[in-house]
Amino acid sequence: MKKIVLMAAFMVASIAASAQVYVGGSLGLESLKANKDAKTTTSFSIQPEIGYNLDENWAVGINLGFASTNDEGYFTVGNATGVKSENTISCFTIAPYARYTFAKTGIASFFVDGGISYTTYGSDAEGSSFGVGFRPGVKLTASKKVDFIAKLGYFGYQKNDDDLGGGEAIGLNIDNSSLSFGVLYNF
Repeated sequence: MKKIVLMAAFMVASIAASAQVYVGGSLGLESLKANKDAKTTTSFSIQPEIGYNLDENWAVGINLGFASTNDEGYFTVGNATGVKSENTISCFTIAPYARYTFAKTGIASFFVDGGISYTTYGSDAEGSSFGVGFRPGVKLTASKKVDFIAKLGYFGYQKNDDDLGGGEAIGLNIDNSSLSFGVLYNF
């Protein structure tokens, strides 16, 4: 019994010693006035991320997101589609993913994240949405500890619950509304 416990402890210690944990995320702040007669819409978002590199090509992680917007306009966070806002909306998103790096050249690594997302809305718009899909991206290695990442696009499916109108979407979205930048710190 002692040998089994000792062997299990050794295996856990060796995996932890070679662990490639990373943390990071992105921030967003926007003040938008669609035209001279429109009211100003202000949005804020924060999306921390934590992950673990399984090997050179595979990683698993999770994005958490909080966003808030006020006044009239449309509200989007993460992979969630725009939701009509007339006053204040806040939301929380949880999105676990698996990341596959399919090409590396110099300091650049090209990857695709595949995962699910669940977003819950509060304040003046109650409800939730669920999505599953893929996001391509690029990682630029600045140093052994710091990486910059950018993601553009989303290919997948999303469904809003009945409180948000019950809408659903499937398809490919590659425009500046799906562009995100972030920083990762590697331990």
